[in-house]
Formats: sequence, C-alpha cells, structure tokens
Amino acid sequence: MTPDTLFSGPARTLILIAAVVVVLAGMRAASPILGPLLFSVFLAVIFGMLLHWFMKRGYSRWVSLVLTLAVFIAIIAVFTVVIAGSFLRILADLPMYREELEQSLEMAGPLLSEWGIGSGEAASLSVFVRDSSLSLVGSLLDLAIAAFIIVLTTLFLLWEATGFSSKIRQIIGEYRPGDMERFTGLATKNVDYLIIRTWVNLAMGVGTAVILWLIGVDYAIFWGFLAFLLGFVPYIGFWLAIIPPMLFAWVELGPVAALLVLAGEALVNVLAEYILFPHMAGRGLDLSPAVVFISLIFWGWILGAFGVLLAVPLTLTVRMIAELFDGSRWIGVLLGPGTE
Repeated sequence: MTPDTLFSGPARTLILIAAVVVVLAGMRAASPILGPLLFSVFLAVIFGMLLHWFMKRGYSRWVSLVLTLAVFIAIIAVFTVVIAGSFLRILADLPMYREELEQSLEMAGPLLSEWGIGSGEAASLSVFVRDSSLSLVGSLLDLAIAAFIIVLTTLFLLWEATGFSSKIRQIIGEYRPGDMERFTGLATKNVDYLIIRTWVNLAMGVGTAVILWLIGVDYAIFWGFLAFLLGFVPYIGFWLAIIPPMLFAWVELGPVAALLVLAGEALVNVLAEYILFPHMAGRGLDLSPAVVFISLIFWGWILGAFGVLLAVPLTLTVRMIAELFDGSRWIGVLLGPGTE
C-alpha cells in the first residue's frame, strides 16, 4: 500500500477532521494568550490603514510610522486615564449603588409583589449585584495583563506593518501567483468592513455617551466606550451595552430615566445600524445571519470574550481563506449570504 492510497478518500477526511479538532482544542487551551494576540492583530489592521493613509499623503515610511504610533499611544493614554479611571470609580462606588438598589427594591416591594416577584427574588438580585462586583475585582488583574499583552503586541505589529504586508504578497506571489488578485480583493473587502464597522461603532459610542450625559447618568464616557466595543458583537451587542447604564439610571434617577436611556440608545442604534452603516458599507455583513449567530457561540467558546468581539472578523477571514482554494470554496459559499 502506497502513501497515496493510504491517505486518500475517507482516511484523508478523517485525518483532516482529527487535525481540526486538535487545533481547536489547542486554541481553546491557549485562549488566555491567543485571544489578546488576535485582538492585537485586529488593532494592527485598523491602525495599519492609518499608517498607509499617512504614506499616501506623501510622508516617508518612518514619519508615517511615528505618527501612527503617536496616535495609538495617545488613544491608549486617554483610555487609561478616562476609561480605566471610570472603571475603577465604578468598582469603588458599587457598595453605595448596592445599598441604593436594596432601598429601591424595598420601596418597590408592593409593586413587585403585584407582578409576582417576591422578596426572595428581589434579595437574589441584590446578592447577584454583590457577587458581580466581587467578580469584577477578581478579574481586574487578568484584564490588566491582557491589556499589557495587547498594547505591546500591537506596537510590534505596527512596527513591522509594511514589511509584513510585503512578505504576504511575496508568499502569495511565489506559491499561488494566480490568486494574488483574488486574495487582494478579498482582503481589501474584509479590511474595509473592519474600518467602516469601527467608524460606525465610534459614532454609536459618542452618541451613547452624549445621551447618557444629558440624562444625568454617571460614567457616561465609560458606557459610551462599552457601546463602542460591544458594537462589534452583532445582534446581542446592543443589549449587552444598554442593560448596565439602564440599571444605573434606575438606581440613581428612577424608572423614568431608565426608560429614557432605553429610548435614547435605541434611537442611536437605529441611526447607526440602519442608516449610517448601510450608507457607508453599501452592503451587510456578507455573511449568513445564522452563520453570524453561530460564530458568536463558536468563537466565544474557543477564545472567550475576545472570541465574541472578533467573531465576525475571524469568520470573514475563514471565508476569505476558504475561497482561495478550489477544494474549499464550498465553505465560502456556505458561510456567505443566501441567494434567492
């Protein structure tokens, strides 16, 4: 029996499936490191476009690199001072908000009873808030380590941005010269999506922060940043971003303020998702909605929180790679939107 007959047909399929399982298991085991590294690649793609923009304006490679690094470091400094500062203030003020929540639940006891919510359920909500605050404190060190890995890796990737792009073009041109144009087109389409998605999320985050500031909700800038970040999570990101400020508004200002937060953020989401994004992108995700939802679960299981944030970019990358090869092009069709 020759190697060609040994690794052909069903045997080759089984070996391929086993290899995929092993790779996924390894990715899941390495998710504490792999997640931040992939997020660094995502940031490097975004800021790499800024680097190329400076170069197109006539600046030399070194000047463009210095300007890009300066912008990146400035954003990190703002994030550290404003966002991390707000996060630490929230942690410090959580006991006070818990007391206010307990008082609000006590005052709303008769109304909650009419709705079928007894004192036991209300007490469970208070315990949940307390346990969540302790969990946040325990995760602070992990967040700091992940942030350090992300910043450091992104700096190195930006430093090598132009050289790495040349290496990719050289590899594709040497081993698959006929696919260079297709690879460039697919990569440009995916990067364009990331850029447009970032701009739309930025508009959503700024709009959220302004509305919460007008209503009088504390930590409006932090909630705006949260809306910006969770905008990368399709379908459920909006609800993940809106629930915390609604709870804070209810505890601080009452139920009317919480409803105003819901209405205001819903308006911002409609303007960003259904008007601004289609106008800028001219298309949707170019992925099947079912595939998008399944990818959130799949990549979240593999990489945790970073997998949820990067589910769409990672799935777009898988589709791009699959479409480069004749044998796997059916995967790209399967991941794509349905045709009528």
